[in-house]
Amino acid sequence: MKVVTEISQVALISVLSLVVLFVVTRLGGKRQIAQMSMFDYVNSITIGSIAAEMATNLEEWYKPLTGIIVYGIIAWLVHYAACKGIGARLLVSGQSIVLMENGIIYKHELKRASIDVNEFLAQSRIAGYFDLNEVHSAVLETNGHISFLPKAKYAPATNEGMHIDRPEVSLWTDLILDGEIMRENLQRIGRDETWLVKQLVQGGYGDPKDVFYAACDRGNGFFACRSE
Repeated sequence: MKVVTEISQVALISVLSLVVLFVVTRLGGKRQIAQMSMFDYVNSITIGSIAAEMATNLEEWYKPLTGIIVYGIIAWLVHYAACKGIGARLLVSGQSIVLMENGIIYKHELKRASIDVNEFLAQSRIAGYFDLNEVHSAVLETNGHISFLPKAKYAPATNEGMHIDRPEVSLWTDLILDGEIMRENLQRIGRDETWLVKQLVQGGYGDPKDVFYAACDRGNGFFACRSE
C-alpha cells in the first residue's frame, strides 16, 4: 500500500513539474533550439534538471519548485533587459563576428570564435558552398550558425546566366540600434555622424533617437525604420 501511495505521489508531482516547466518555457518565448543563446541553453538545462529532481523529491518537492520559479523569473528579466538595452543584449547574446569578407578569411576572428579552418569549411559545405571562390562574406551569428553571403554572380537566379550586370554585394553594417548611434561601426566604414544625419533626413527621419534601426552597405544602400 505504501509503495502504491509513493508511486501516486511521484506521478502527481511529476505532472506538476511538467506543468510548471511548460509555463516557464512559454514565458521564455518561442525561440527554437537553434535560436537559443548560450544563456538560454544553460538555463534550460538547469531548469530541466531541477524539474527532474522535483518529480522524485516527495518530502521537499516545494524546494525544487521554488528553484524553477526563480530561474524562470530571472530568465524573463534578463530577456526583458536585453530587449530594452543594447548593453544587456550584447552581454547575454554577444555579437556577430565577421569571419570572412571580400574573399579573405580572418584568422584572428576564427581564433576569437574558437573555430578552426576545418570547421569553417565544413559549415560552408553544409550551406552549399564547396568552392570558397563563390563566397563573398561569412558571419558567425550569435546563435552559433554561420551565414554566408555569395558573390553577386553566384547568387540565386544568377545574373551571370541571365546576362545581367549587377553591382557587387557587400555586408550591411548596423548604424543605429534602439536609438543609439553605433559610432565604432561608423568609424570602421569611414563615415561620420554628419553623413548619417544627412541620410536620415533624406529618408524623412529627424532625431537619430527616434530611429529604431538603421544600417548601410559599402555602396549606396541605406535602411532605417522607426520603432512602432
